[in-house]
Amino acid sequence: MHYVESDGLKIAVEILGSGAPLIFAHGLSGNRHIMRQELAPLADRYQIITYDQRGHGDSTPITDPSLYNAERMADDLRAVLDDLKIERAIIGGESMGSTTSLLFALKHPQRVEKLLLTAPAFGTSANPDRERLKGLGDSLNQLGLEKFLVAAAERQRTELKWTPDVIAFVAKMFSAHQPASLATAWKTVPDWRPLPDLSIVSQVKCAVCIIAWEADLLHPSELARDLAAQFPNAQLKWMPTLPALFQDPTQVGQLYKDFLEGR
Repeated sequence: MHYVESDGLKIAVEILGSGAPLIFAHGLSGNRHIMRQELAPLADRYQIITYDQRGHGDSTPITDPSLYNAERMADDLRAVLDDLKIERAIIGGESMGSTTSLLFALKHPQRVEKLLLTAPAFGTSANPDRERLKGLGDSLNQLGLEKFLVAAAERQRTELKWTPDVIAFVAKMFSAHQPASLATAWKTVPDWRPLPDLSIVSQVKCAVCIIAWEADLLHPSELARDLAAQFPNAQLKWMPTLPALFQDPTQVGQLYKDFLEGR
């Protein structure tokens, strides 16, 4: 791991494997370690670059809501590529990170070999799950991390019927961040409306792969379908559920491997 300076912040970066460069931005409350797990099937052919987005993991914590800005986070991705002296790469992201990577592709199309988007969450309108996410931020601030994790696990077990391994995975993910920074992210990022119109993505001419799943309010499958229809050259691939991803993160990397190898 090493740090890259961007916008006055330190961004924690890690590299796995060797080959053509592939950089991937994680989602809201995620981190570079999860992306490393997801993309492990690609490490035999690609140089996998994962990093903690601002306010997450080992990167600089953020409590100023204005710093959780989608355009500035796209510039963080550019700063990482510049630091590594990579002019062109496969660009990807998950959930919040799909916005980071898409905005980068719109600003710097000449630097994007292919675009990978897992579970897009933000488009032209408010995210349908934003009130719940904002509530998570409030609860984390009020309860502190330890009590928050207990309350979250109870809901996941009784209401969502998640299995113990999924609950443990999510608890580890939440615990990777400075609590006040994560709470600020939960209270800020859900308000994103990064695209004035979905048709703007038609400017992205490279091949695009979108991974989605059904029945997830935070990651609307309708948004994935609509984006896929707007890109000139896009494939839409499906996974079973969000908990299935937590149980076997490598499913994501395998789907992208099939796409990148033309299957």
